[in-house]
Amino acid sequence: MKTKKCKHCQETIAKSAKRCPKCGGKLGMPGIIKALIIIVIIFVCIVGCVGSCSEAVDDAVKETKGTYNDIHGKTSFAINETFENKYEKITMLEVSNYTGYNEYLGPKDGNKIIAVKFEVENINDKNDELYVSSLNFNAYADGVAQDQYMYASEEYDDLSATVGKGKKAVGYVLYEVPTSASKITIEYNADFWVDGNTIEFIVQE
Repeated sequence: MKTKKCKHCQETIAKSAKRCPKCGGKLGMPGIIKALIIIVIIFVCIVGCVGSCSEAVDDAVKETKGTYNDIHGKTSFAINETFENKYEKITMLEVSNYTGYNEYLGPKDGNKIIAVKFEVENINDKNDELYVSSLNFNAYADGVAQDQYMYASEEYDDLSATVGKGKKAVGYVLYEVPTSASKITIEYNADFWVDGNTIEFIVQE
Protein backbone atom coordinates (compact mmCIF):
# COMPACT_ATOMS: atom_id res chain seq x y z
CA MET A 1 0.00 0.00 0.00
CA LYS A 2 1.30 3.45 -0.93
CA THR A 3 1.76 5.76 1.99
CA LYS A 4 2.41 9.41 2.78
CA LYS A 5 3.14 11.59 5.79
CA CYS A 6 0.30 13.45 7.46
CA LYS A 7 1.07 17.16 7.15
CA HIS A 8 -0.33 17.73 10.62
CA CYS A 9 1.12 14.98 12.83
CA GLN A 10 3.74 13.48 10.47
CA GLU A 11 2.36 9.96 10.98
CA THR A 12 2.59 7.48 8.08
CA ILE A 13 -0.86 6.95 6.59
CA ALA A 14 -2.43 5.64 3.39
CA LYS A 15 -1.75 7.89 0.41
CA SER A 16 -5.44 7.88 -0.58
CA ALA A 17 -6.62 9.12 2.82
CA LYS A 18 -8.55 12.40 2.81
CA ARG A 19 -8.38 12.72 6.61
CA CYS A 20 -5.62 11.50 8.94
CA PRO A 21 -6.84 8.48 10.95
CA LYS A 22 -4.35 9.37 13.72
CA CYS A 23 -5.04 13.08 14.33
CA GLY A 24 -8.17 13.63 12.24
CA GLY A 25 -6.62 16.47 10.23
CA LYS A 26 -7.88 17.18 6.71
CA LEU A 27 -5.32 16.41 4.05
CA GLY A 28 -6.70 18.51 1.20
CA MET A 29 -6.92 17.79 -2.48
CA PRO A 30 -4.16 16.11 -4.50
CA GLY A 31 -1.45 18.37 -5.90
CA ILE A 32 -2.38 17.68 -9.52
CA ILE A 33 -5.89 18.98 -8.93
CA LYS A 34 -4.49 22.12 -7.33
CA ALA A 35 -2.24 22.61 -10.33
CA LEU A 36 -5.17 22.20 -12.72
CA ILE A 37 -7.23 24.74 -10.77
CA ILE A 38 -4.35 27.24 -10.87
CA ILE A 39 -3.97 26.72 -14.63
CA VAL A 40 -7.70 27.27 -15.16
CA ILE A 41 -7.61 30.47 -13.07
CA ILE A 42 -4.61 31.79 -15.05
CA PHE A 43 -6.34 30.95 -18.34
CA VAL A 44 -9.53 32.75 -17.28
CA CYS A 45 -7.48 35.81 -16.28
CA ILE A 46 -5.67 35.85 -19.62
CA VAL A 47 -8.94 35.53 -21.55
CA GLY A 48 -10.42 38.32 -19.45
CA CYS A 49 -7.43 40.61 -20.11
CA VAL A 50 -7.52 39.92 -23.84
CA GLY A 51 -11.24 40.61 -23.88
CA SER A 52 -10.78 43.87 -22.00
CA CYS A 53 -7.97 44.99 -24.33
CA SER A 54 -10.09 44.12 -27.36
CA GLU A 55 -13.00 46.13 -25.97
CA ALA A 56 -10.70 49.08 -25.27
CA VAL A 57 -9.45 49.04 -28.87
CA ASP A 58 -13.01 48.78 -30.20
CA ASP A 59 -14.07 51.71 -28.02
CA ALA A 60 -11.11 53.77 -29.27
CA VAL A 61 -12.02 53.00 -32.89
CA LYS A 62 -15.68 53.94 -32.31
CA GLU A 63 -14.72 57.13 -30.49
CA THR A 64 -12.51 58.36 -33.33
CA LYS A 65 -14.61 56.99 -36.20
CA GLY A 66 -15.00 59.65 -38.86
CA THR A 67 -12.78 62.20 -37.13
CA TYR A 68 -9.89 61.35 -39.47
CA ASN A 69 -11.99 61.93 -42.60
CA ASP A 70 -11.82 65.18 -44.55
CA ILE A 71 -14.22 67.74 -43.09
CA HIS A 72 -15.66 68.36 -46.57
CA GLY A 73 -16.04 64.66 -47.36
CA LYS A 74 -13.40 64.66 -50.10
CA THR A 75 -11.05 61.74 -50.74
CA SER A 76 -9.07 63.07 -53.71
CA PHE A 77 -6.95 66.25 -53.85
CA ALA A 78 -5.03 68.12 -56.56
CA ILE A 79 -2.09 70.52 -56.17
CA ASN A 80 -2.85 73.35 -53.69
CA GLU A 81 -5.98 71.62 -52.42
CA THR A 82 -6.00 70.90 -48.68
CA PHE A 83 -7.05 67.74 -46.89
CA GLU A 84 -8.34 68.71 -43.43
CA ASN A 85 -9.65 66.67 -40.54
CA LYS A 86 -9.94 67.31 -36.81
CA TYR A 87 -6.21 66.94 -36.28
CA GLU A 88 -4.26 68.09 -39.32
CA LYS A 89 -4.17 69.92 -42.62
CA ILE A 90 -2.13 68.53 -45.50
CA THR A 91 -1.56 70.39 -48.76
CA MET A 92 0.39 69.20 -51.80
CA LEU A 93 2.22 72.38 -52.82
CA GLU A 94 4.41 71.40 -55.74
CA VAL A 95 5.43 68.58 -58.07
CA SER A 96 8.71 68.68 -59.99
CA ASN A 97 11.24 66.40 -61.66
CA TYR A 98 14.36 65.79 -59.59
CA THR A 99 17.62 65.72 -61.58
CA GLY A 100 20.24 66.35 -58.90
CA TYR A 101 21.50 62.76 -58.87
CA ASN A 102 24.83 61.44 -60.18
CA GLU A 103 25.43 58.60 -62.59
CA TYR A 104 25.41 56.02 -59.79
CA LEU A 105 22.21 57.11 -58.06
CA GLY A 106 20.03 57.88 -61.06
CA PRO A 107 16.75 56.17 -61.94
CA LYS A 108 16.51 52.97 -63.93
CA ASP A 109 16.08 53.18 -67.70
CA GLY A 110 12.55 54.28 -68.51
CA ASN A 111 12.05 55.86 -65.08
CA LYS A 112 12.21 59.37 -63.65
CA ILE A 113 12.31 60.84 -60.17
CA ILE A 114 9.57 63.16 -59.00
CA ALA A 115 9.79 65.46 -55.96
CA VAL A 116 6.47 66.19 -54.27
CA LYS A 117 6.35 69.05 -51.75
CA PHE A 118 3.86 68.88 -48.87
CA GLU A 119 2.84 71.19 -46.05
CA VAL A 120 1.47 69.62 -42.86
CA GLU A 121 -0.17 71.71 -40.11
CA ASN A 122 -1.06 70.54 -36.60
CA ILE A 123 -4.57 71.82 -35.78
CA ASN A 124 -5.33 69.38 -32.95
CA ASP A 125 -6.80 71.19 -29.91
CA LYS A 126 -5.79 68.45 -27.45
CA ASN A 127 -2.41 66.99 -28.41
CA ASP A 128 0.62 69.25 -28.37
CA GLU A 129 2.50 67.28 -31.04
CA LEU A 130 1.75 65.69 -34.38
CA TYR A 131 4.26 63.27 -35.87
CA VAL A 132 4.45 63.15 -39.65
CA SER A 133 6.67 60.82 -41.66
CA SER A 134 7.34 60.48 -45.37
CA LEU A 135 6.79 56.76 -44.84
CA ASN A 136 3.06 57.47 -44.33
CA PHE A 137 2.82 58.52 -48.00
CA ASN A 138 2.67 55.81 -50.67
CA ALA A 139 2.94 56.49 -54.40
CA TYR A 140 1.21 54.58 -57.21
CA ALA A 141 1.79 54.79 -60.95
CA ASP A 142 -1.21 53.46 -62.89
CA GLY A 143 -2.22 51.58 -59.75
CA VAL A 144 1.20 49.99 -59.12
CA ALA A 145 3.11 50.80 -55.92
CA GLN A 146 6.33 52.78 -56.43
CA ASP A 147 9.52 53.02 -54.35
CA GLN A 148 10.60 56.13 -52.54
CA TYR A 149 13.85 57.72 -53.72
CA MET A 150 16.08 58.34 -50.69
CA TYR A 151 19.12 60.14 -52.13
CA ALA A 152 17.99 63.74 -52.65
CA SER A 153 20.19 66.76 -52.00
CA GLU A 154 19.87 68.96 -48.90
CA GLU A 155 17.55 71.40 -50.65
CA TYR A 156 14.87 68.69 -50.64
CA ASP A 157 14.16 68.34 -46.92
CA ASP A 158 12.50 65.05 -46.05
CA LEU A 159 8.87 65.30 -44.90
CA SER A 160 9.46 63.81 -41.44
CA ALA A 161 9.01 65.95 -38.35
CA THR A 162 7.34 66.39 -34.99
CA VAL A 163 4.98 69.34 -35.40
CA GLY A 164 3.86 71.40 -32.39
CA LYS A 165 0.27 72.58 -31.91
CA GLY A 166 -0.52 75.35 -34.38
CA LYS A 167 2.79 74.81 -36.22
CA LYS A 168 3.62 73.58 -39.71
CA ALA A 169 6.18 71.33 -41.39
CA VAL A 170 7.15 71.58 -45.05
CA GLY A 171 9.13 68.89 -46.84
CA TYR A 172 9.49 66.62 -49.83
CA VAL A 173 8.76 63.02 -50.66
CA LEU A 174 10.57 61.67 -53.74
CA TYR A 175 9.63 58.66 -55.82
CA GLU A 176 11.07 56.81 -58.79
CA VAL A 177 8.25 56.29 -61.30
CA PRO A 178 7.93 55.18 -64.93
CA THR A 179 8.11 58.04 -67.42
CA SER A 180 5.30 56.34 -69.35
CA ALA A 181 2.86 56.38 -66.43
CA SER A 182 -0.50 57.98 -67.20
CA LYS A 183 -1.73 58.50 -63.63
CA ILE A 184 0.42 59.04 -60.55
CA THR A 185 -1.15 59.33 -57.11
CA ILE A 186 0.08 59.51 -53.54
CA GLU A 187 -2.05 57.90 -50.84
CA TYR A 188 -2.07 58.95 -47.19
CA ASN A 189 -3.81 57.22 -44.29
CA ALA A 190 -4.54 59.54 -41.36
CA ASP A 191 -6.25 56.82 -39.30
CA PHE A 192 -3.89 54.30 -37.67
CA TRP A 193 -6.76 51.94 -36.78
CA VAL A 194 -8.49 51.66 -40.16
CA ASP A 195 -6.20 50.44 -42.95
CA GLY A 196 -8.57 51.27 -45.77
CA ASN A 197 -9.33 54.83 -44.69
CA THR A 198 -7.02 56.61 -47.18
CA ILE A 199 -7.11 59.78 -49.23
CA GLU A 200 -5.13 60.47 -52.40
CA PHE A 201 -3.25 63.36 -53.90
CA ILE A 202 -3.32 63.49 -57.71
CA VAL A 203 0.24 64.09 -58.92
CA GLN A 204 -0.45 63.38 -62.58
CA GLU A 205 -3.41 62.17 -64.61
